[in-house]
Amino acid sequence: MNFSTTALSVLLLIAMAVPGYLLVKTKMLPEKAITYLSVLLLYVSQPFLSIRSFLEVSYTPQLAINLAVVFGVSMLAQGVIFGAVWLILRRRFDDPAQSAALIAEGYIGGNSYTSEPALVAEIDRCVKGRANRAVVLASAFGNVGFFGVPVLQFLFPDAHDAIAYSAVFIVSLNLMGWTVGSYVLTGDKKHVSLKRALVNPQTVTLVISLPLFFAGVSESDLPETVNTIIGYLADMTAPLCMIILGMRFALAPLVQLFKDYRVYIASFVKILVFPLLVYLVLMPFEMDEMLRVSLVLLSGMPAATINLNLAELYGADQTTAANSILMSTVLSIVTIPVLMLLF
Repeated sequence: MNFSTTALSVLLLIAMAVPGYLLVKTKMLPEKAITYLSVLLLYVSQPFLSIRSFLEVSYTPQLAINLAVVFGVSMLAQGVIFGAVWLILRRRFDDPAQSAALIAEGYIGGNSYTSEPALVAEIDRCVKGRANRAVVLASAFGNVGFFGVPVLQFLFPDAHDAIAYSAVFIVSLNLMGWTVGSYVLTGDKKHVSLKRALVNPQTVTLVISLPLFFAGVSESDLPETVNTIIGYLADMTAPLCMIILGMRFALAPLVQLFKDYRVYIASFVKILVFPLLVYLVLMPFEMDEMLRVSLVLLSGMPAATINLNLAELYGADQTTAANSILMSTVLSIVTIPVLMLLF
């Protein structure tokens, strides 16, 4: 697949975000609609897409090995990138206790103001430190569910194994996000949640899908009505992903987005360094080409929405998290076709 064909496919996919953008900009949909649509996506359409992908592939020992490879490579690659960026930035993190005090007093995220030099310097250190924490997550955790799955669907509509690979990749992302991601973002071990890492729609769906896969259950074993229902629900995934993305763009302060150099750094690492690292690691090994392509492309997805979800949940730097998602998504219009040139 050449550069222009891939770029056109990605642009057509991005175009599906326009309705979401316009609905929010014209105030036909409230901001909170993002939450409702995200719940529909995470708890309904994506799980059924994953189930369908496993029903559409036939069990072979090699495919089972491929799924294990996806999990191992995704965990290892995310860990390496996450650890490397953490080592570089950790001395520039904020003190969580100081930040909490400044937030409580309204100096961060509030309306309080001071001209006292020492306090201004402390506020600046904390703001930058909180942003650096968000950069670590944005550099390592990719938007596999909201963007990677639709991209694979558009580029390889008949490659059902690629969607199965993405389901496994998402599980590894959740494991990393709710554990080391939560800790680095907050600086507090109490926020590490193995329960949330394991008990979520994506992981539960994989637990349901794998026994069906190993048992050799396929679409032909199910009533046509059941397959039709699964298909309708699964097919909502790509449009929902893009509509939600468009809604997030409508809420973003675009002027501020292009001024933050940290967002460029996080985007560069996430959508170029990360996938190229995976490509180089896989180069010496003989493997199925779709497995190789899927791993590289999924590694090169924009910053993940889980980064923003965690920031909102724990009161961390939501601006840097959101801007990293948006900037890396815009730049991926170019980088995804570039990555496809490797194959």
